[in-house]
Amino acid sequence: MRCTQIFVAGNHEMSFEDHSADEIRRRLCKTVNYLQDSQVTVEGLCVYGTPWTGDRYSPASAFTLPYSQLHDTVWTHIPSDTQILVTHSPPEDVMDDHGRIGCRQLRNAVFERIR
Repeated sequence: MRCTQIFVAGNHEMSFEDHSADEIRRRLCKTVNYLQDSQVTVEGLCVYGTPWTGDRYSPASAFTLPYSQLHDTVWTHIPSDTQILVTHSPPEDVMDDHGRIGCRQLRNAVFERIR
């Protein structure tokens, strides 16, 4: 059985911002599926990944936007037929360290549109 790995960057991958997603994919091991606002089918399941997170108090600022911009620029582009969603930050109140880092707009997208 072939091992499939899914990789989504996050706010600490600041060096990634200087490279395109295709360039990052070329540099990674062939068994790694790097998802940056993209999807892959793994064993018949549609997996979508996005690295974006809300801008918070951290010197690590890669793939961050103000929470108010995430809905229109990122979350609305997640395909509604997504079966597995991989994000760097969680939806609000879903494994988000007691409501401290989750995104309300992501929660709404997951529960209302993506399911």
